[in-house]
Amino acid sequence: MSGSMAQAFAHNFLGHSPRWYKASIVGFLILNALVLWTVGPVAAGWLLVLEFIFTLAMALKCYPLMPGGLLLVEALLLKMTTPQALYDELVHNFPVILLLMFMVAGIYFMKDLLLFLFSRLLLGVRSKAMLALMFCFLSAFLSAFLDALTVTAVIISAAVGFYSVYHRVASGDDPRQDSPIGNDQNLPKLHHADLEQFRAFLRSLLMHGAVGTALGGVCT
Repeated sequence: MSGSMAQAFAHNFLGHSPRWYKASIVGFLILNALVLWTVGPVAAGWLLVLEFIFTLAMALKCYPLMPGGLLLVEALLLKMTTPQALYDELVHNFPVILLLMFMVAGIYFMKDLLLFLFSRLLLGVRSKAMLALMFCFLSAFLSAFLDALTVTAVIISAAVGFYSVYHRVASGDDPRQDSPIGNDQNLPKLHHADLEQFRAFLRSLLMHGAVGTALGGVCT
């Protein structure tokens, strides 16, 4: 019975993430305690920050809320921080959390407007270098007043909408009707090269927009 319980716990620990990821998080939890008792709280604190960045980088393997929460609970148990300090930080960051909740959710309702604005920008500027520069500058300007994640979501929404229209037209579908854009089987062979080139073009614009949000965040 105990063996089956242990297997069930190991299977359900951190959901469907890979075994090496689960082993890494368990290793982090053990290593933090050892570093705290042998080296000191400063080194353990920096190690905890690096581990949290690791959970964010591996977000596709496991949602970072669960491993990040485990690291936070361990920091509280090891008395690296206090519950009052945690509460104060949560209260201090509530405006940012609410901004993310409402702004990112509001992008869905602004998708058509954003698609119109960015489509006019894409169609109006003929130079790719100038277009990339404008995307970078606009992203930096918006990220100075909004959250960088919100600005990136705006650019992604516009790019996906613009790509969906292009894909429907190339497939011969009605551009005003919803159709799957992840399937290229209905596209003629002559359009495959153009579609790949258009995807590369949109990816470059997204990267310039991401660089702009980083610059805007650094400047502010």
